[in-house]
Amino acid sequence: MMKYAYLTFVFAFSLLPAYGQYQPDARWPLGAVEFPGAPYSGNAWVRFENDSVVVEPVDLNMNFEATVAVASDTAGNILFYSNGCNIYNVDKELMTNGDGLNPGTMSDQFCPFFGYPVPSGAVALPHPDHPTRWIVLHLGAGYDPVRKITYGPLYFSEIDMAGDDGKGSVINKNNLLVDGDVESFAMTRHGNGRDWWVVTPEFNSNKYFIHLLSPTGVSFIGIQTIGDPMGCRRMGASTFSPDGSRYARAGSCHLVVMDFDRCSGTFNNPLGTGVPPYTLAGGGAAFSPDSRWLYTTAQLGIYRINLEDTPLELDSVFRRPFYFDEYPRLYNVSLANMQYAPDGKLYVGFVHREKFLNKISFPTANGDSIYYESEGLPLPVNNVRTLPYFPNFRLYDQAESFCDTLGIDTPVNATVVPLETWKLLVFPNPVQNGKLFFDCSNTTQAGPANIQLYDLYGQVIHSRAVMLLEGVNELEVAGLPNGVYVLEVTGQGFRKMAKVVVQE
Repeated sequence: MMKYAYLTFVFAFSLLPAYGQYQPDARWPLGAVEFPGAPYSGNAWVRFENDSVVVEPVDLNMNFEATVAVASDTAGNILFYSNGCNIYNVDKELMTNGDGLNPGTMSDQFCPFFGYPVPSGAVALPHPDHPTRWIVLHLGAGYDPVRKITYGPLYFSEIDMAGDDGKGSVINKNNLLVDGDVESFAMTRHGNGRDWWVVTPEFNSNKYFIHLLSPTGVSFIGIQTIGDPMGCRRMGASTFSPDGSRYARAGSCHLVVMDFDRCSGTFNNPLGTGVPPYTLAGGGAAFSPDSRWLYTTAQLGIYRINLEDTPLELDSVFRRPFYFDEYPRLYNVSLANMQYAPDGKLYVGFVHREKFLNKISFPTANGDSIYYESEGLPLPVNNVRTLPYFPNFRLYDQAESFCDTLGIDTPVNATVVPLETWKLLVFPNPVQNGKLFFDCSNTTQAGPANIQLYDLYGQVIHSRAVMLLEGVNELEVAGLPNGVYVLEVTGQGFRKMAKVVVQE
């Protein structure tokens, strides 16, 4: 077994040309503060900077059990961090009003001694309209005699970094977003390039609570019921693809993958598959960089799904018995949550204490092959279930969509499919007299096409095949309730969408 001297480790990385431009995820706090004098007890910083990954021991004055949130400015300088119990500032001190997150019995039991016990249970998002403010989403927990731990409610707290001291303060906290029995939430950027979608699934259900973080704050958009209920005893994880076009929910007995519309915040095309009973889901899920493959962890290894296959089928990438000789440490670990870093690598944590993180690299951009390193990121301290939780901060506007109106054109590290330059024009908008017209006169794509009209919950209101004309096309929408809808026109080599308002 290779031995490591616990000094500062530096590793080269090769992906993400956008690295260095926007770095709110450049600092990762890790580590478990155990008994006084216990070996490998303490904290560590993982810093993604310049062309290296730097790991160093540090005293953060905080213990982590599973939950961790952290925020850095655009230059990668630390602003604050949290273990789900308290929020500390850059000076490693309790932020003003930064105590008492996730109130309840679980907090009373864990917070005086450890951190909060929910993996991927907190995230810090920059406020879309206040440059000094941050929104921290944090997931509470409870106890059940059979399931042991349950998730919920989902809260948010607001931090303002304004002030001469630069230490910030919590201006409101523990605001209730979703009550009840839920699973891990996931986030992706709105198609306007500024706002954030937050999706929280209900436990053992096919209901999804949808919120939007916009300049007006965190707003409840609605509940979408879609696909089959999970029906699993144990919870797993949920995540969005790097380009925001897909969403996955991984449980202990079932996987669900759906298309996601970043403009309307709705799901479509749910696909599912069971998982082998021996997988014992570890609570991790992540897409490949090109959003084609889905990876999920299990205590027995890592599995993947080619999302272009029908039906979806799990494929074993690494299983402990098979890869025992090549990856001896993999035989002794129980894999857990997964998180992309600014270096383009996918890091994997564990259910128990270990002094390293696994690392997955992608030699090719399409994700067909991966390179797995069992001890890819050595740590100077023990770490347990603790891995920061970030969305893809480098995803911005959805070009050529009806919600791409803000001119936010920062490059993204996601696969972008080139689209034609013509736009789908709809009128009158709002609709009048039950008739809607859409103009395709500035395209040469006349011919067979499909028209679908969705409501904001992703339900198809109208669908039919048409012969697209080079000019004005008519759609009958009489009898629709007042509201906002999405018109989608698809044909050979193109897909166009536009927002439709019914207000009669």
